[in-house]
Amino acid sequence: MATYSYIGYAPDIVLGVGSFQEILMLDASFDPGEDRRVFNVEDEAGPGPLANGDPDNGTDFNGDSILFNMGNDETQQGTVTDIDGNNIPGLTPGGNIYLGATYELTTPEGGTINFYSVEVDGVIAGYVTSEPLVPGVAYPYVTSDVGPNNAPDTTDPTALVDVPCFVQGTLIQTPKGETAVEDLKVGDLVVTADGQAKEIRWIGSRIVDVSRADALHLRPIRIAKGALAEGVPSSDLFVSPNHRILMPAADMQLLFEEAEVLVPAKFLLGLHGVDVVADAQRVSYYHFIFDEHEIVMSNGAQTESLFPGDIALSGMEHQSRLELLELFPDLSDVSRPEYGPTAAKVLCKHEAKLLVSRYVQ
Repeated sequence: MATYSYIGYAPDIVLGVGSFQEILMLDASFDPGEDRRVFNVEDEAGPGPLANGDPDNGTDFNGDSILFNMGNDETQQGTVTDIDGNNIPGLTPGGNIYLGATYELTTPEGGTINFYSVEVDGVIAGYVTSEPLVPGVAYPYVTSDVGPNNAPDTTDPTALVDVPCFVQGTLIQTPKGETAVEDLKVGDLVVTADGQAKEIRWIGSRIVDVSRADALHLRPIRIAKGALAEGVPSSDLFVSPNHRILMPAADMQLLFEEAEVLVPAKFLLGLHGVDVVADAQRVSYYHFIFDEHEIVMSNGAQTESLFPGDIALSGMEHQSRLELLELFPDLSDVSRPEYGPTAAKVLCKHEAKLLVSRYVQ
Protein backbone atom coordinates (compact mmCIF):
# COMPACT_ATOMS: atom_id res chain seq x y z
CA MET A 1 0.00 0.00 0.00
CA ALA A 2 1.35 3.44 -0.94
CA THR A 3 1.41 5.96 1.90
CA TYR A 4 2.46 9.56 1.33
CA SER A 5 1.84 13.14 2.43
CA TYR A 6 1.61 16.51 0.75
CA ILE A 7 1.89 19.90 2.44
CA GLY A 8 -0.37 22.49 0.83
CA TYR A 9 -2.60 25.50 1.33
CA ALA A 10 -5.91 25.97 3.16
CA PRO A 11 -8.85 26.57 0.79
CA ASP A 12 -9.73 30.09 1.95
CA ILE A 13 -6.20 31.56 1.62
CA VAL A 14 -6.07 31.12 -2.18
CA LEU A 15 -8.10 33.66 -4.16
CA GLY A 16 -9.55 33.34 -7.66
CA VAL A 17 -9.85 29.55 -7.95
CA GLY A 18 -12.66 28.76 -10.38
CA SER A 19 -13.33 32.46 -11.08
CA PHE A 20 -13.98 33.96 -14.49
CA GLN A 21 -10.91 36.21 -14.13
CA GLU A 22 -8.61 33.20 -14.60
CA ILE A 23 -6.15 34.79 -12.16
CA LEU A 24 -5.11 32.96 -9.00
CA MET A 25 -3.37 34.49 -5.97
CA LEU A 26 -2.12 33.41 -2.55
CA ASP A 27 -3.47 36.09 -0.22
CA ALA A 28 -0.84 38.53 1.07
CA SER A 29 -2.05 37.81 4.62
CA PHE A 30 -0.84 34.19 4.30
CA ASP A 31 0.25 32.86 7.71
CA PRO A 32 2.42 29.72 7.38
CA GLY A 33 1.38 28.57 10.86
CA GLU A 34 -2.34 28.86 10.23
CA ASP A 35 -2.95 28.61 6.50
CA ARG A 36 -1.23 25.37 5.52
CA ARG A 37 -2.69 21.87 5.40
CA VAL A 38 -1.22 18.37 5.48
CA PHE A 39 -2.85 15.77 3.21
CA ASN A 40 -2.07 12.19 4.28
CA VAL A 41 -3.00 9.56 1.69
CA GLU A 42 -3.18 5.77 1.64
CA ASP A 43 -3.69 4.14 -1.73
CA GLU A 44 -3.93 0.40 -2.25
CA ALA A 45 -3.19 -0.68 -5.81
CA GLY A 46 -5.95 -2.63 -7.59
CA PRO A 47 -7.20 -5.25 -7.81
CA GLY A 48 -9.81 -3.68 -10.09
CA PRO A 49 -9.32 -0.80 -12.53
CA LEU A 50 -10.05 2.87 -11.92
CA ALA A 51 -13.42 4.28 -12.94
CA ASN A 52 -11.90 5.33 -16.27
CA GLY A 53 -10.77 1.76 -16.98
CA ASP A 54 -7.05 2.29 -16.35
CA PRO A 55 -5.15 -0.02 -13.97
CA ASP A 56 -5.02 1.13 -10.35
CA ASN A 57 -1.22 1.28 -9.94
CA GLY A 58 -1.30 2.96 -6.53
CA THR A 59 1.42 5.45 -7.50
CA ASP A 60 -0.67 8.34 -8.85
CA PHE A 61 -2.69 10.92 -6.92
CA ASN A 62 -5.85 10.38 -8.96
CA GLY A 63 -8.70 12.80 -9.67
CA ASP A 64 -12.43 12.71 -10.40
CA SER A 65 -12.46 13.13 -14.18
CA ILE A 66 -15.07 10.33 -14.46
CA LEU A 67 -16.80 10.15 -11.06
CA PHE A 68 -17.24 13.81 -10.13
CA ASN A 69 -17.40 14.51 -6.37
CA MET A 70 -16.50 10.88 -5.73
CA GLY A 71 -13.05 10.25 -7.21
CA ASN A 72 -11.97 7.71 -9.81
CA ASP A 73 -9.96 5.65 -7.29
CA GLU A 74 -12.10 4.20 -4.49
CA THR A 75 -9.04 2.77 -2.68
CA GLN A 76 -7.48 6.25 -2.39
CA GLN A 77 -8.29 7.31 1.18
CA GLY A 78 -6.86 10.14 3.25
CA THR A 79 -6.98 12.54 6.18
CA VAL A 80 -6.46 16.29 6.32
CA THR A 81 -4.90 18.16 9.27
CA ASP A 82 -3.39 21.55 10.03
CA ILE A 83 0.39 21.95 9.97
CA ASP A 84 0.61 20.69 13.59
CA GLY A 85 -1.41 17.53 12.90
CA ASN A 86 -4.75 18.67 14.34
CA ASN A 87 -8.17 18.08 12.76
CA ILE A 88 -9.73 21.01 10.88
CA PRO A 89 -12.96 22.35 12.44
CA GLY A 90 -15.89 21.89 10.08
CA LEU A 91 -14.06 19.44 7.81
CA THR A 92 -14.54 15.69 7.85
CA PRO A 93 -11.14 14.43 9.05
CA GLY A 94 -10.93 11.62 6.53
CA GLY A 95 -12.52 9.83 3.62
CA ASN A 96 -12.21 9.40 -0.12
CA ILE A 97 -9.52 11.89 -1.17
CA TYR A 98 -8.77 12.96 -4.73
CA LEU A 99 -7.73 15.91 -6.90
CA GLY A 100 -10.67 17.92 -8.20
CA ALA A 101 -8.88 19.90 -10.91
CA THR A 102 -5.44 20.96 -12.07
CA TYR A 103 -4.43 24.56 -12.77
CA GLU A 104 -1.38 25.39 -14.86
CA LEU A 105 -0.11 28.69 -13.47
CA THR A 106 2.19 31.06 -15.32
CA THR A 107 4.82 32.76 -13.15
CA PRO A 108 5.96 36.36 -13.69
CA GLU A 109 9.23 34.94 -15.07
CA GLY A 110 7.37 32.86 -17.67
CA GLY A 111 7.67 29.49 -15.92
CA THR A 112 4.83 27.19 -14.95
CA ILE A 113 3.55 25.78 -11.64
CA ASN A 114 1.17 22.84 -11.35
CA PHE A 115 -1.57 23.64 -8.84
CA TYR A 116 -4.20 21.09 -7.75
CA SER A 117 -7.39 21.32 -5.71
CA VAL A 118 -7.82 18.54 -3.14
CA GLU A 119 -11.26 17.22 -2.18
CA VAL A 120 -12.38 14.85 0.55
CA ASP A 121 -15.81 13.26 0.04
CA GLY A 122 -16.81 16.05 -2.34
CA VAL A 123 -15.60 18.99 -0.18
CA ILE A 124 -12.60 21.12 -1.14
CA ALA A 125 -10.00 20.63 1.60
CA GLY A 126 -7.15 22.71 0.16
CA TYR A 127 -4.54 22.85 -2.57
CA VAL A 128 -1.14 21.36 -3.39
CA THR A 129 1.46 22.76 -5.78
CA SER A 130 4.62 21.73 -7.59
CA GLU A 131 6.33 24.91 -6.34
CA PRO A 132 5.45 27.32 -3.51
CA LEU A 133 3.35 30.38 -4.39
CA VAL A 134 4.54 33.89 -3.54
CA PRO A 135 1.93 35.75 -1.44
CA GLY A 136 0.32 38.65 -3.29
CA VAL A 137 1.52 37.60 -6.77
CA ALA A 138 -1.17 37.13 -9.44
CA TYR A 139 -0.80 33.95 -11.54
CA PRO A 140 -2.75 33.57 -14.81
CA TYR A 141 -3.93 29.99 -15.28
CA VAL A 142 -5.67 27.44 -17.46
CA THR A 143 -7.50 24.55 -15.85
CA SER A 144 -8.45 20.97 -16.71
CA ASP A 145 -9.63 17.76 -15.05
CA VAL A 146 -7.09 15.46 -13.42
CA GLY A 147 -6.99 12.28 -15.46
CA PRO A 148 -4.58 9.42 -16.19
CA ASN A 149 -2.35 11.63 -18.35
CA ASN A 150 -1.74 14.41 -15.83
CA ALA A 151 -2.22 12.86 -12.39
CA PRO A 152 0.92 13.65 -10.35
CA ASP A 153 3.32 10.82 -9.54
CA THR A 154 3.22 10.35 -5.77
CA THR A 155 6.86 9.19 -5.75
CA ASP A 156 7.98 12.63 -7.01
CA PRO A 157 9.25 14.68 -4.02
CA THR A 158 9.22 18.07 -5.73
CA ALA A 159 5.68 18.98 -4.59
CA LEU A 160 6.70 18.64 -0.94
CA VAL A 161 8.39 21.34 1.08
CA ASP A 162 10.98 20.86 3.82
CA VAL A 163 13.43 23.05 5.74
CA PRO A 164 16.88 23.40 4.15
CA CYS A 165 19.39 21.76 6.46
CA PHE A 166 22.92 20.43 6.81
CA VAL A 167 23.40 16.82 7.88
CA GLN A 168 25.35 16.11 11.08
CA GLY A 169 29.08 15.95 10.38
CA THR A 170 29.12 18.70 7.74
CA LEU A 171 32.26 20.83 8.14
CA ILE A 172 31.59 24.60 8.22
CA GLN A 173 34.44 27.08 7.67
CA THR A 174 35.09 29.32 10.70
CA PRO A 175 37.95 31.73 11.54
CA LYS A 176 39.44 28.88 13.60
CA GLY A 177 39.20 26.34 10.77
CA GLU A 178 36.56 23.80 9.78
CA THR A 179 34.05 22.92 12.52
CA ALA A 180 31.39 20.19 12.47
CA VAL A 181 27.96 21.79 12.24
CA GLU A 182 26.75 19.99 15.38
CA ASP A 183 29.54 21.69 17.38
CA LEU A 184 28.53 25.24 16.41
CA LYS A 185 26.74 27.45 18.96
CA VAL A 186 24.86 30.73 18.95
CA GLY A 187 27.46 33.52 18.95
CA ASP A 188 30.10 31.52 17.07
CA LEU A 189 31.67 33.16 14.03
CA VAL A 190 31.42 31.60 10.56
CA VAL A 191 33.36 32.72 7.47
CA THR A 192 31.00 33.83 4.68
CA ALA A 193 31.66 33.90 0.94
CA ASP A 194 32.76 37.56 1.04
CA GLY A 195 35.53 36.66 3.50
CA GLN A 196 33.90 38.19 6.54
CA ALA A 197 33.25 36.49 9.88
CA LYS A 198 29.54 36.62 10.77
CA GLU A 199 27.93 35.71 14.08
CA ILE A 200 25.36 32.90 14.28
CA ARG A 201 22.15 34.36 15.69
CA TRP A 202 20.14 31.13 15.96
CA ILE A 203 20.79 27.44 15.39
CA GLY A 204 18.41 24.52 15.43
CA SER A 205 18.44 20.78 14.85
CA ARG A 206 15.97 18.02 14.17
CA ILE A 207 16.21 14.24 13.97
CA VAL A 208 14.07 12.86 11.14
CA ASP A 209 13.14 9.21 10.60
CA VAL A 210 13.46 9.18 6.80
CA SER A 211 12.70 5.45 6.60
CA ARG A 212 8.98 6.19 7.10
CA ALA A 213 6.88 6.05 3.93
CA ASP A 214 5.61 9.59 4.50
CA ALA A 215 9.16 10.99 4.96
CA LEU A 216 11.01 9.54 1.98
CA HIS A 217 11.08 13.00 0.41
CA LEU A 218 13.27 14.16 3.31
CA ARG A 219 16.10 11.72 2.60
CA PRO A 220 19.39 13.61 2.25
CA ILE A 221 21.05 14.43 -1.05
CA ARG A 222 24.69 13.36 -1.40
CA ILE A 223 26.93 15.63 -3.47
CA ALA A 224 30.06 13.57 -4.07
CA LYS A 225 33.59 14.93 -3.77
CA GLY A 226 34.39 16.90 -6.93
CA ALA A 227 30.84 16.66 -8.36
CA LEU A 228 30.45 20.46 -8.76
CA ALA A 229 33.99 21.35 -9.88
CA GLU A 230 37.52 20.08 -9.37
CA GLY A 231 37.83 19.58 -5.61
CA VAL A 232 34.33 20.95 -4.93
CA PRO A 233 33.09 19.75 -2.58
CA SER A 234 36.33 18.67 -0.92
CA SER A 235 34.55 15.63 0.53
CA ASP A 236 31.07 14.15 0.14
CA LEU A 237 28.47 16.74 1.20
CA PHE A 238 25.08 15.68 2.59
CA VAL A 239 22.21 18.20 2.73
CA SER A 240 18.42 18.17 2.83
CA PRO A 241 16.68 18.17 -0.58
CA ASN A 242 15.75 21.87 -0.53
CA HIS A 243 19.11 23.12 0.74
CA ARG A 244 20.41 25.53 -1.90
CA ILE A 245 23.88 25.29 -3.43
CA LEU A 246 25.70 28.25 -5.02
CA MET A 247 26.51 27.33 -8.62
CA PRO A 248 29.03 29.41 -10.60
CA ALA A 249 29.61 28.88 -14.32
CA ALA A 250 31.30 30.69 -17.16
CA ASP A 251 28.03 31.26 -19.05
CA MET A 252 25.80 31.89 -16.00
CA GLN A 253 25.57 35.60 -16.81
CA LEU A 254 24.25 34.80 -20.30
CA LEU A 255 21.70 32.28 -19.02
CA PHE A 256 20.33 34.03 -15.94
CA GLU A 257 21.77 37.58 -15.94
CA GLU A 258 23.69 36.64 -12.79
CA ALA A 259 27.28 35.48 -12.31
CA GLU A 260 26.21 32.85 -9.77
CA VAL A 261 22.89 31.38 -8.64
CA LEU A 262 21.43 29.26 -5.86
CA VAL A 263 19.90 25.88 -6.75
CA PRO A 264 18.03 23.46 -4.42
CA ALA A 265 20.05 20.26 -4.12
CA LYS A 266 17.12 18.13 -5.34
CA PHE A 267 17.26 19.95 -8.69
CA LEU A 268 20.90 18.88 -9.17
CA LEU A 269 20.09 15.15 -9.24
CA GLY A 270 20.82 15.03 -12.97
CA LEU A 271 24.49 15.75 -12.33
CA HIS A 272 27.02 12.93 -12.09
CA GLY A 273 27.86 12.36 -8.42
CA VAL A 274 24.61 13.84 -7.02
CA ASP A 275 22.11 11.32 -5.69
CA VAL A 276 19.56 10.54 -2.98
CA VAL A 277 20.82 8.51 0.00
CA ALA A 278 18.26 5.75 -0.49
CA ASP A 279 19.33 3.67 2.52
CA ALA A 280 19.16 6.55 5.04
CA GLN A 281 17.25 5.73 8.23
CA ARG A 282 17.45 8.49 10.86
CA VAL A 283 19.10 11.79 9.90
CA SER A 284 20.16 14.67 12.16
CA TYR A 285 19.56 17.95 10.30
CA TYR A 286 21.02 21.30 11.45
CA HIS A 287 20.31 24.83 10.26
CA PHE A 288 21.52 28.24 11.40
CA ILE A 289 20.76 31.87 10.69
CA PHE A 290 22.66 35.18 10.55
CA ASP A 291 21.43 38.77 10.52
CA GLU A 292 21.26 38.38 6.72
CA HIS A 293 21.09 35.49 4.30
CA GLU A 294 24.68 34.36 3.72
CA ILE A 295 26.74 31.93 1.66
CA VAL A 296 29.04 29.72 3.75
CA MET A 297 31.64 27.07 3.00
CA SER A 298 30.47 23.55 3.82
CA ASN A 299 32.84 20.67 3.01
CA GLY A 300 34.52 23.10 0.62
CA ALA A 301 31.32 23.96 -1.31
CA GLN A 302 29.40 27.24 -1.19
CA THR A 303 25.95 26.74 0.29
CA GLU A 304 23.31 28.88 1.97
CA SER A 305 22.52 29.65 5.57
CA LEU A 306 18.86 29.30 6.53
CA PHE A 307 16.63 31.84 4.79
CA PRO A 308 13.63 32.25 7.11
CA GLY A 309 10.94 32.73 4.47
CA ASP A 310 7.37 31.60 5.00
CA ILE A 311 8.03 28.15 3.53
CA ALA A 312 11.04 27.42 5.75
CA LEU A 313 9.21 28.62 8.85
CA SER A 314 6.22 26.39 8.11
CA GLY A 315 8.40 23.27 8.15
CA MET A 316 9.93 23.94 11.56
CA GLU A 317 8.82 22.36 14.78
CA HIS A 318 6.54 24.69 16.74
CA GLN A 319 9.00 25.55 19.52
CA SER A 320 11.84 26.22 17.06
CA ARG A 321 9.59 28.54 15.07
CA LEU A 322 8.65 30.47 18.22
CA GLU A 323 12.31 30.78 19.18
CA LEU A 324 13.30 32.12 15.77
CA LEU A 325 10.37 34.56 15.66
CA GLU A 326 11.34 35.86 19.09
CA LEU A 327 14.75 36.79 17.65
CA PHE A 328 13.32 38.16 14.40
CA PRO A 329 9.71 39.23 15.16
CA ASP A 330 9.21 40.85 11.74
CA LEU A 331 9.43 37.42 10.12
CA SER A 332 5.92 36.64 11.39
CA ASP A 333 4.52 39.16 8.88
CA VAL A 334 5.21 37.70 5.43
CA SER A 335 3.84 40.85 3.78
CA ARG A 336 6.80 42.79 5.28
CA PRO A 337 9.92 40.68 4.59
CA GLU A 338 12.23 42.71 6.84
CA TYR A 339 14.92 40.04 6.86
CA GLY A 340 16.13 41.02 3.42
CA PRO A 341 16.70 39.28 0.07
CA THR A 342 18.39 35.97 -0.66
CA ALA A 343 22.17 36.11 -1.06
CA ALA A 344 21.88 35.25 -4.78
CA LYS A 345 19.20 34.62 -7.38
CA VAL A 346 17.33 31.36 -6.67
CA LEU A 347 16.57 29.20 -9.69
CA CYS A 348 13.15 27.64 -10.10
CA LYS A 349 12.72 24.08 -11.33
CA HIS A 350 12.69 24.73 -15.09
CA GLU A 351 15.70 27.08 -14.84
CA ALA A 352 17.62 24.45 -12.87
CA LYS A 353 16.92 21.89 -15.59
CA LEU A 354 18.54 24.23 -18.10
CA LEU A 355 21.56 24.67 -15.85
CA VAL A 356 21.99 20.92 -15.29
CA SER A 357 21.70 20.24 -19.02
CA ARG A 358 24.63 22.61 -19.65
CA TYR A 359 26.76 20.85 -17.00
CA VAL A 360 26.16 17.37 -18.42
CA GLN A 361 26.87 18.30 -22.04
